[in-house]
Amino acid sequence: MAATTKSVIKTETVFSEDRQHRYLLRKEWDKNKSKAMVIMINPSIAGEVVIDHTTMYVMNNLFKLNFGTVDIVNIFSNVDGSRKTKERIPESDKENENQIVMSGEKVDTIIIAWGKVGDNNKNIQGKQDAILNLLNQYEDKLFIIGDHHGNIGLHPLAPSIRSGWDLVKFQLKENEEVKVVG
Repeated sequence: MAATTKSVIKTETVFSEDRQHRYLLRKEWDKNKSKAMVIMINPSIAGEVVIDHTTMYVMNNLFKLNFGTVDIVNIFSNVDGSRKTKERIPESDKENENQIVMSGEKVDTIIIAWGKVGDNNKNIQGKQDAILNLLNQYEDKLFIIGDHHGNIGLHPLAPSIRSGWDLVKFQLKENEEVKVVG
């Protein structure tokens, strides 16, 4: 005997008027379960219908961890991904920062998932620090992604965590430069 199941994934996106900046991608598959915010680097073209590999891995792993909603935000809001050189590092605009803080207030868990991108770039480290400073009031909700081998501070595309995340508590250090270790 065949069984049919149906589900609906509700999607909400917040873009700038010119669609050059994506501030929020929310996916909800079970409103009765915990909500997570995942902070990455730059948004992709993923939106209401289109989904990329990063969004897929985020949703799959959060589903396995019994979450029902994810707010995907980024330290840089520009969809073109320019962050490679000092001259091209975009300033996060206030709308992006406001969206991150509003989401941080509403979710149960905030997951730092920008990986190692800032390890060798002081400009990106500065943006990461600025975002962490915006979220310091939610320190009890902050986590980073780890794998089953004890490696932490990973991006969702890292091969070792594509099919399973360990969430590790993230501690903000007062009066020190904030860095993801790993």
